[in-house]
Amino acid sequence: MRRKMIRRLVAGVAVGVVLAPLAPLSASASRTDDVQWMPCEQEASVLCGTLEVPVDWADPGGPTIGLALAKRPATGSVERRGSLIVNPGGPGGSGVDSVLRTDYGDELHRHFDIVGFDPRGVRRSSPIMCSLDRIAALPSGHIKTASNFAQMVAASRALADDCRAHTGPLFDHVDTLQVVQDIDAIRAAVGDEKLNFLGMSYGTLMAQQYAEMFPDRVRAVVADSVMDHSQDARGFAVTQAATGQDSFDEFVAGCSRLPQCALYGRDIRQFWHRLLDRAIRGELPDPDDLSYRITQRDLVTFVMNNLNYEPYWLYIAEVLEQVDAGRPSGAAAAEETVAEQPALVVPFAYQAVLCQDWNLAVNDFTAWRSIQDDAQQVAPDLPHPPRASVGALCLGWPTPANNPQQRIDPTNETKLLFTNSLHDPATGYNWALGAADQFGDHAALLTYEGWGHIVFGRVDCADEAVEAYLIDQIVPADGTRCAAAPPPGTTSARGRRPAQDPGPTAPPVPLRGEPGLPTWLF
Repeated sequence: MRRKMIRRLVAGVAVGVVLAPLAPLSASASRTDDVQWMPCEQEASVLCGTLEVPVDWADPGGPTIGLALAKRPATGSVERRGSLIVNPGGPGGSGVDSVLRTDYGDELHRHFDIVGFDPRGVRRSSPIMCSLDRIAALPSGHIKTASNFAQMVAASRALADDCRAHTGPLFDHVDTLQVVQDIDAIRAAVGDEKLNFLGMSYGTLMAQQYAEMFPDRVRAVVADSVMDHSQDARGFAVTQAATGQDSFDEFVAGCSRLPQCALYGRDIRQFWHRLLDRAIRGELPDPDDLSYRITQRDLVTFVMNNLNYEPYWLYIAEVLEQVDAGRPSGAAAAEETVAEQPALVVPFAYQAVLCQDWNLAVNDFTAWRSIQDDAQQVAPDLPHPPRASVGALCLGWPTPANNPQQRIDPTNETKLLFTNSLHDPATGYNWALGAADQFGDHAALLTYEGWGHIVFGRVDCADEAVEAYLIDQIVPADGTRCAAAPPPGTTSARGRRPAQDPGPTAPPVPLRGEPGLPTWLF
């Protein structure tokens, strides 16, 4: 179960309206430095606590917030190596939920207290709060005109102002450099001289910047599915489009060689472009709801969503073939009409963190169109590749003052371990190579030769290398590669997952999902 849950936690990072309180029981408590640990109400075998940190680390004597923590104590006293701090990504992923829902496996659990935290601005740690109507007001269509561009700038700026008003001073201090200093405070609070850290997806930016800021405090730091913080607005869009196209190419190649694929024996790329053309002409009704016309955006988003965490090639092909044939799937279509929302204020950390860590804004529509044109050139099969336009969220955001993208300048003597799928549509292998180039001899890169986001939990080869590194500081040879596990549905083999847990890490996503708040994940 734990292998399944690790990636499901990353896949499930989303915007929620209601925050579950981190409620410690009033039973016996233990204290380590500045954290008072008590059994969690949600699960008594996990301990919960809070650590006070400054709102702004540049003003350590100023106002503070409480960081929510959860600890799953090590099962082995003799083998214990200290604490392993974990972050599941996002930005906006809850490390507390991660620890509450999974033990991260027997080996790591025996040697480490597994400690998760909700980063500043996230969930239980003074969440960034924004008006739901301001979030919903973000334009969802493609920016095709100068007028569209101006609308997005205005909506983004209005959302930033709204979030700052509802959140207070913390709003301007949720960049990853602040989080890195929080992580070091957690390390000290749990009594570790040096840091053990497992950061996934967006958590890999924390891993890299911690090593840069505190090079002498690294014991074992893993970055699984690697961000490249050197990318400017153009580089960000183009590299994201390229890795999306790579995953689409793998879908085409995979279905072309699998007889069980619904599109086997057909020219899949030609079939796909015919669907796109029908969609853009408004000639592609949803077989489950004939009143609705499927759009290009629906098709591209559907395919990319189902390539993200698992390569659901067979499912993608089956649904696309049904849509093309006009054959109902038997599943009820999601209701597309959204009732008028009450004036709610909801947690929404993603945009604040992203736009303080990256300067993705551009001056005008001409510059925006130039970037999007470059992105489209490297993704010819994906009209308006979704992740290439993530920068639109930051068009009206304040220019990041503390942590805009730049190359890492590492000096750590203890090597970091990077891991990345060769075909990852979220944090592409191109980013892993870029980060590895910046770290040089200060990190080793292990390549999983398969598909999907997040490596840990997929195959013995990678898991055992990560565990040996974290537990005994055995660094795999740089250039180590692990063979791919078979895609879902093509064989009964399930990598390292136990027999009693044969299911996927995250279920396939339907063509038209439930409407709701926007989410973007790394």
